[in-house]
Amino acid sequence: MGEPYAIQYSETAKASRKELPPGTMVALFDVLDTLAADPDAFPGRVRAISRDGSIRLYSHPLPPLQITYEVDPDRRVLYLQHFVAPRVPATKPVFISYSHKDAKWLDKLKLFLRPLEEKELISVWDDSSIQPGSDWLSDIRKALESARVAVFLVTQNFISSPFIKNTELPALLDAAKNRGCLIFWIAVSTTTSLDGTPFAKIQGAIPANSPLDLLSEGEQNKALADIYAKLKAAVSVD
Repeated sequence: MGEPYAIQYSETAKASRKELPPGTMVALFDVLDTLAADPDAFPGRVRAISRDGSIRLYSHPLPPLQITYEVDPDRRVLYLQHFVAPRVPATKPVFISYSHKDAKWLDKLKLFLRPLEEKELISVWDDSSIQPGSDWLSDIRKALESARVAVFLVTQNFISSPFIKNTELPALLDAAKNRGCLIFWIAVSTTTSLDGTPFAKIQGAIPANSPLDLLSEGEQNKALADIYAKLKAAVSVD
């Protein structure tokens, strides 16, 4: 790939960098090192904002950070123009992915998550939110695009669903990779091996060998209360 790009700061960039919260500085320098090595390293986080594509806007998921910069491939220079740490809405959209055959588990989970909605920490979306007569596929895609948290209710029905496997999982896992979407998957019932699933490497919200349907009602409630606490910690804003 050749020598890394040199980095030059405009006066505006120097001034705006001083306004960044201290917690963003480590992320900023990590991103700049990566961009200097390869200005095209973040296709999911960068968009062109000039007609020729030389001026670009990089958006970092967490901590929230935006970098405006210009790429000069001939001189191999990145001109940094501006930095900003945008305010992130406190309410996090939560997308719940589940099989309709497991609707009773959806209802039970939503009952435990309701206090987080009442505190306006999250807004829960699942396909029961689709209004009659609306374009259901368009509604699902919009919810997928806005999700900041994804919850998977994992059963054999879930794993075997073509729509979940081909539409919901790819979109949500891509959001996790490129937009910082948090993934929570919950072992609801015993399934065949999870090794081939795209979320297998992500730590489950509860142990996979102790799915909810093997627990007593009291143990289920405790597990769901633990999930509530983990989700609350993940979405709470300092």
